[in-house]
Amino acid sequence: MKTGSFFSQSYSALILKITGLILILGTLLDYIVLAVPPNFLDSEWLANLINEWVSRATVPILGLALLFLGVWFDRDSESGLKGFPKLALGLSALLGVIFLLLAPLYFNSSRLMSAAQTRQINQQTAQAEQQLNNLLEQQRARVDAIVSNENQLAQLQQRLDSLDLPEDQQAQLQQIRTTLEKVKSDPKALDQEVAKARTEGMNQIQQKQAEALGELQTKMRRDRLHTTLSSLVFAAGYLVIAWAGLGSSRSKAPKAKKRQAR
Repeated sequence: MKTGSFFSQSYSALILKITGLILILGTLLDYIVLAVPPNFLDSEWLANLINEWVSRATVPILGLALLFLGVWFDRDSESGLKGFPKLALGLSALLGVIFLLLAPLYFNSSRLMSAAQTRQINQQTAQAEQQLNNLLEQQRARVDAIVSNENQLAQLQQRLDSLDLPEDQQAQLQQIRTTLEKVKSDPKALDQEVAKARTEGMNQIQQKQAEALGELQTKMRRDRLHTTLSSLVFAAGYLVIAWAGLGSSRSKAPKAKKRQAR
């Protein structure tokens, strides 16, 4: 009976301790691997790193809980400060401080990353607008050259007439003919058509820009709020664990001294 009781209590405590240590050390190893190679000056890299660290913060807490539960199972064989792994409590306090510092650091990094991605979207928009202007200018020069040359205009009309297009494309063909005739009779009509095409293209580009900026801001606000608050919650949890463990060990130390005195 004693052998079975010893095996049940001690073995369970050992399994809990080993499991807790594996969870803690495994997560710390993940933290180190994620930070290699370091690039702390890159706000996007830093924000992603902090987000990954915070997303794994529950695992060390679970490891500490299992570790302390294993110590509690061995409370009959251990007493006073021996029953509390000081290293684990110190690690809990260290993680609490780290996550407390990560909250404002992530907030600032996320803000910088949002500004960088906003600039990137604006640059892409400017490039799209420039490409649209270049395309319209090329098309305008091509149409102007065709209209000013009677031979090229006649050849183009013959090609259009010879095309056997489906009914759904006949409207486009008729629009091309109408535009050519309008430009031929009134050169200013080409400027109007180009201005109309530019306005429509710019509206589409600006609409895509607004949608991209809206999605970016929504995602950044959500991630910033979630990660910052989670980091603060984990910081409080780790610090409370360290404070409670150290406080309990201090309260047991005088009791142990009194027993020895008696």
